[in-house]
Formats: sequence, structure tokens, C-alpha cells
Amino acid sequence: MTPQQYYARVFPQLRSSFAEFHYLVAAGDELLADGWSPDFLVAVEPVDQLAKFTLEKGMQVHLPVVARRSHSVLAPIDVEVFLLGDNHLLYTDQGAQRHWIGQTVPVLRYLEGLLRDRGIPYLLDYTPSGAHLLWHNVIGERATTAVEQIGHALEPDIVRACEYVDPNDIKRWWGISLPAARVFHGLGRLVEYLSLLTIAAFDDPERAGQLPVTISDSIDRCINLDNSWCEGSPFMRSIRSPFSLHKKNQQKHGMTHHPPLVDVVGTVFDGTCAHGEADIDEVVACMWDLERAAERAEQFTGLIPHSNDTMVDLVNEYRRSPLFEFHQQFDRTEELPRGAAVDRATCEPAATDHVRHVLSSPNPLALQPKNMLRVVRDLLVEANWPAKHIANLLRDLYIDPAHCWSTDFFKYPADQKASFWARTFSALTLLQTGRLTL
Repeated sequence: MTPQQYYARVFPQLRSSFAEFHYLVAAGDELLADGWSPDFLVAVEPVDQLAKFTLEKGMQVHLPVVARRSHSVLAPIDVEVFLLGDNHLLYTDQGAQRHWIGQTVPVLRYLEGLLRDRGIPYLLDYTPSGAHLLWHNVIGERATTAVEQIGHALEPDIVRACEYVDPNDIKRWWGISLPAARVFHGLGRLVEYLSLLTIAAFDDPERAGQLPVTISDSIDRCINLDNSWCEGSPFMRSIRSPFSLHKKNQQKHGMTHHPPLVDVVGTVFDGTCAHGEADIDEVVACMWDLERAAERAEQFTGLIPHSNDTMVDLVNEYRRSPLFEFHQQFDRTEELPRGAAVDRATCEPAATDHVRHVLSSPNPLALQPKNMLRVVRDLLVEANWPAKHIANLLRDLYIDPAHCWSTDFFKYPADQKASFWARTFSALTLLQTGRLTL
């Protein structure tokens, strides 16, 4: 079965997954045939072009995180295996795939349990490196309003980015409403809470041979709870759609002798009942067999579930947690003036060699999760810096043009980026050092 034939079979389900969005993101070297630069092979087009990029071109396609006119915000929990320079091992053959995805299964089942125990609907979409758990949050509904209330602390630079309207950029035709931006921010804090619960549950030294669980690719070989989707401007974030082809084996790792793989829906939970559950052997078999994947896809409508009022209970649970207290403290801490944090860190007697190394070569070290985590841990634990001031240090590095950044700090605002990573890695450090208990 060709990619185009596969998409023809699953197109009704695929189109349903895009029902709430006005554009799609298509990525891949198929765009080279249209004269695109090999340096940027990403198309952002109206959703009515979905057939062009799937039925005709057979490309990977991605969902935006924010729906048309900020009607809703998609919540993804993104779990993946990270093997540093050996990620190609994920795509070698079905046996290797089964082994590595098998490492994520206990984590996925734990996360599913967290959502099911709380009655939160979701769609579980397996990818060749892990899985996404997805659900919509409609602006104005009671549950989403509760999420919005915990996402109130928006940095001024993210507000400016969201309010900017560009008629020539489909992602910014209407900007992003501030309620949607707050929901995006609040979902990030809730997913951080669920992530830390998961990390605490899998912090077992007797799990010999099992990859450690962490946030982002901050350990060389790990199960990565990739929360980076909630860092940066909401309009810049997307996630691969259910039923999409998955061509990293060919396009990123040069395995052109292999067929493309495919994302496979595992389960849809409506808040009460789960539909379509499959074991990992069946999932992997579908990933490597487009016809089998198409047959499985026909069990589903493709619609991504909406949250219900149980999200209010999750918000209240988070509000009662020590993580919420830490977030409140972070939000209340007074900012250091711009430039002051770098000056203070340069003269900090307790600064470790690693901190000094990042200060001397921040591009790209101060953008890399592994190095950011070490800077946060060293300053938080060894030098007793408040987490907000560590954020100010990262911000000062990002806004200094002397470091020749290629990152667009308008689309990925420096204040928000710095706050997100400093807050996230400070909470992770406090959990791992026993200073925060969930």
C-alpha cells in the first residue's frame, strides 16, 4: 500500500481530527519538488489543502495547538524515547520498535490511569517513538475557565506576541486571544503536575535496565515527558496528527530503504468508557503495515475528545499541591533588573564550573535542556538562588545580541522561555532532592 492509498482509506478520520482548526502544518522533503529551500521544509496552509498534502503528496501533517479564532486549546501529553545520538535505533525493525516503545508502556499506562481515575477524556495516539495523549479545552466552558484561572501569570512579551495580528501569516490571522493564551499557560502547569507525579512514581532504583523518566531530553537516554509544547507562543506550537504518516526513519535518519511508518490510535476514553484498546504488539505491527493501520483506523471517528467538568477537580487538586505553592512563590518573586542577573552570576562565589561554562558560551548551551537543568540545579541548590532569578539569568543571556542568537525571540519570547525552563527545572530539582513532595 502506498502512502497515498493509506491516506485515501483514513481520510475521513484524518479530516475529523482537523475539525476545529483552520490550518495545517505539513513537513518533509516532498516540498523540494515544489522548489522549497532544503533549509525550511515546512508548509503552513489552510485546512482545505489537507487532501493536497496527504492524498497527493503523502506527507506528515500536524495539528496546531490553538483552534480557529481561539475557540479551543489542544492539550497534548507527549511521551517519547530519547537516545541522544542513537534515536535511529527506534526505527531499525519491528523488534527494536517493540523494545523501545515497550519502555514507555508502563509510563503511558500510569498517565492513562491518572486521567481515567479523574474522568478526563483523551485520545491516545501511539507514535514510533512513544505516544501523545490529546484532548480539547473549549474557551468559555466551566472546566476551561478553571484552567484559565491558573494560567493568569502571562509575561508581557507573550501578551504582545499573542495580540499581534498578521494578515499574511495564517497562524496569526486573528492573533491568539488572551483567554486562550491563559488556558495554554494553565494547561502547561497542569501537565507539569501530572509529569512530576509520573516521575515520582517511577523513581525506583530497582528498575534495572529501564530508562529514567524525566522532563524534556535533559538526560542522555531517557523517557522524555516532552512539555516543550507549552513553551513559547501558542501560535508556534503544533503536534503530529492522529493517523498521520511518520517519516522520521526516512527523512531524519536516511532509512530510505524502509517504508514510512505511521502513528496509530490506541485508545479513545470518553470519561467513562475506553474504546479500541490494543496491546503494543498490535500497535507496532500496524506502524509497519499501512494496510493493517488503515483497517485499525476505521474503528475510530478521528474526533479528539473535549474536556469535561472533571478538569475542575484536577485544577483544584493541583491548587492543593506543593507544586502550586512553588508556582505561586515563583510568580510573586520580584524580578531582577535586566542585566543584573548576569552580573550577579558572574560574581557568584558558589557558581559551579558548569554555570561559568554556560555563561561564557551561552549559544547554544543556554538553550539545551541538559545544560539548562544543570544550571538551574547548581544555582538553586549550591548557591540558593530563587527560581525566578535563575529565569532572569536565562532571560539576560537570551536578550543579549552579542551571543548571535538565531532564535526568533519575538515568536519565542525571551521572558516566557526563560521563566518556563527555570520554573520547570526548579520544580524537577526540588522533587528529586526531596524538597518538594507530591
